[in-house]
Amino acid sequence: MSTTATMDNTISAQVQDFQVKFVPPLHEQRRAWALQVLRNEQVSSVLDVGCGEGILLQHLSHAAPWLAHTPATPAPATSDKTDFIHVRELHGLDLVRSDLEFAIDATAPPKHGFGWTRFEPLNISIWHGALQVPNAAFEGIECIVATEVIEHLPADALAGFAPVLLGGYAPRLLLFTTPSYDFNARFRVPGDPAPWGFADPTGRTDRLFRHPDHKFEWTADECAAWSKAVADEWGYDVVVEGLGRSVTKDPWGRDAAKAFASQAVTLRRRDGAGWAAKRAARFAAWAAGNAAAARPHELLGTHHYAAHEGAEKPAARADIAAVVKMAINDIGTAEVTVFELWREEAVATFCGGWLEVLVDAIGQDPSFVLTKEGKNVDDWRVELLGVELRDRDVWKRDESQEEEDAWNEGSEVSEDETWDEEEYEEEYAEEYDYGYEEETEETAGTEPVAAKWGMPEGWGAESDAETLKTWADWKPTDGWMVEGGWD
Repeated sequence: MSTTATMDNTISAQVQDFQVKFVPPLHEQRRAWALQVLRNEQVSSVLDVGCGEGILLQHLSHAAPWLAHTPATPAPATSDKTDFIHVRELHGLDLVRSDLEFAIDATAPPKHGFGWTRFEPLNISIWHGALQVPNAAFEGIECIVATEVIEHLPADALAGFAPVLLGGYAPRLLLFTTPSYDFNARFRVPGDPAPWGFADPTGRTDRLFRHPDHKFEWTADECAAWSKAVADEWGYDVVVEGLGRSVTKDPWGRDAAKAFASQAVTLRRRDGAGWAAKRAARFAAWAAGNAAAARPHELLGTHHYAAHEGAEKPAARADIAAVVKMAINDIGTAEVTVFELWREEAVATFCGGWLEVLVDAIGQDPSFVLTKEGKNVDDWRVELLGVELRDRDVWKRDESQEEEDAWNEGSEVSEDETWDEEEYEEEYAEEYDYGYEEETEETAGTEPVAAKWGMPEGWGAESDAETLKTWADWKPTDGWMVEGGWD
């Protein structure tokens, strides 16, 4: 066998065994990073630029179980930990009308009661239009998020990205993610002759990109340089982080140099004398030179989530203690957790939606013993003194019901029916195929397969409809600070 043939066979075997795998999936890591920043920063208003089908907006529309502690809370804080996001204003913007129709549906209030009692109002607006066109409704928004959007922008939209988002709206935070070109080599086996990727559609470089609609893919240095430049121009500090490491080891030792698949950028507004005026003056100058006729944004849909009528109106401590005793009696055991009590709607509403009010009322009533042990406040245990309660078995079947249903008429499956899992999956597989495609060694740089609803378009619209996993302990890798000043 020739040396060339031997090499080809070796490469073929390496390709077969080669894997790049992200755990959690890369799109979930990006979203989780954004959600973590929003939670840690206690953001109350968000604009999702390139919102697509509204996956992030849907997560943010869910009610927090209790109100955030503020100076107006009539009880001391129980923890300095921020467990939940308390958003009261949401906007979604995208170019693709069909995706926005899904976003409107995804963010609509549920038709049936579900989840926690809502103690904070929420207003949602879904807009159709281009990001480089200013919209007065977004002025003063607290945080703008643009995940996997910027690399899709044509030259005119990219030129307006920083002036409009940072200069016109001046949010406290701008969060964006974009692919790292440095990582692309990690998707391939060295020496593999198989075609991979998509040529730069602008012709500016000879690079191969992961997606045919990408107008560029930055290296880590290029991303940091661009971010620093716009930070200097518009008065922001910037942190660049990495997201997405393959859990499989690279046989060619490229993990250290090309560790992260996505770059995550946080721009934080500088506040102080003169900075707001400088931003406003620079934006006015930019707008004067870019005032060509452009179609204004179109408002496609709105939703309003009303807060419970008892929100921020707690009852007296004695009344709260009384309803807690009733709840414990209903639960059926003298010792319960704060979480179990809060799940009782009467308890939460009597406290006006503030968990601290519940803890304060229990702590000051001699009928209870509050044991402050556990990772979180809602894990603390509450004991009602001087009572004996029998545990309630909520799963025990009522024997009278068994007698009434002796003929098994309440069952959905008759005795002569069988459950065929394979037949079920075959019948319904297409119905629940959302066309989701994760970025792995098999999909990055390959032609996207059209999903059932059509290939996502616009600014990085994602077609996945998976629910975000629980992120209790996950932390993104520390980034580095890039300092900048005014020119």
